[in-house]
Amino acid sequence: MLVLAALSAGCAATTPSAPLAEETLLVLNSGDGTLTVLSISQPGPGRVIIMGNIGGTPTALAARGANGLVTSETGSTVAVINLSVEGSVLVYRLPTGAGAAGAAFVNDTLAYVANPFNDRATRLNLKTGDTASVAVGRTPSSVVVTRGRVFVANSNLDPVCAGPLPCVIGESWLTVIDPDRNTVLDSIPLPGPGNANAMLVGPDGLIYVMNAGPGGEEPGRLSIVDPVLRQEVGSFAGFGVLPGRLATDGRERLFIVSPTQGLMEFNTRTRRVVRGAGAGIPLVNGTAAAVDAGAQVYAIESGSCTTGGTGRVRIFRPDLTEARVVSSGACSSDAAIVNLPPPAP
Repeated sequence: MLVLAALSAGCAATTPSAPLAEETLLVLNSGDGTLTVLSISQPGPGRVIIMGNIGGTPTALAARGANGLVTSETGSTVAVINLSVEGSVLVYRLPTGAGAAGAAFVNDTLAYVANPFNDRATRLNLKTGDTASVAVGRTPSSVVVTRGRVFVANSNLDPVCAGPLPCVIGESWLTVIDPDRNTVLDSIPLPGPGNANAMLVGPDGLIYVMNAGPGGEEPGRLSIVDPVLRQEVGSFAGFGVLPGRLATDGRERLFIVSPTQGLMEFNTRTRRVVRGAGAGIPLVNGTAAAVDAGAQVYAIESGSCTTGGTGRVRIFRPDLTEARVVSSGACSSDAAIVNLPPPAP
């Protein structure tokens, strides 16, 4: 009987393993309120997530696991999107008139959003929808999380300026927040041209902040900040006027996207500008970039945002020779790479 039971157990049906997650590129399309989802291992047109009306123009994208955050700038809303379930979009309203710029996940439950119009940052509970804001600096633009702390970049702009160039009041700085207590711990000055408009945490644990400056003839500068010492430890020029978003390959290559200088590169180990102003790979209306585990670079071109033109993803090999081009949506504005399970057949 024992032998028969053992044989029977050995023949019992097994539960199939869940499919492994795959690297996936997300592209935020501000013009039509969609996300383009492209499999990195299986080249093709990908799929489209329709967000619908989120209360304003989609502005910035953050992703963690199967969840995405999309902010709406003047709409003062945040859309939380389950990237694996079609139609799963929840829109949370922030304080009226606060604005919603850059965002970052603290963990699976909490996220922070920069509020550029009331000089605050909002902590959002993704499980309950509860919000709590804290005063930061002038016109906060972007957020990163590292070492258990939240770092908010303050652009220091005049938000009611008529433009067309940014009206920079002075130098930018970072505000350091304890997310557990939602209290400000410190402030880190960023000597330079101001208008900090993008930042990320590098694989070396340091924070890289692009101070884009006011435009005109004044170039931007890249600040390197130690989050433990809470001070700037490096500052570099050579990226031209109004450089934009940053991307890292997870090793030592930092990429900078500029609407005028294209795709540029900085080496975080040697601290050298590898491709600077005048030597970048030309892009047409470049807005963002992302890099996969194989060191392929995905440079985002927005297309015409005034006429509803279709954006493009230009895919470069690690040596920055172009591999192929894939269409995205209208006015593509941001990008991120996440690991998602493949769609069900």
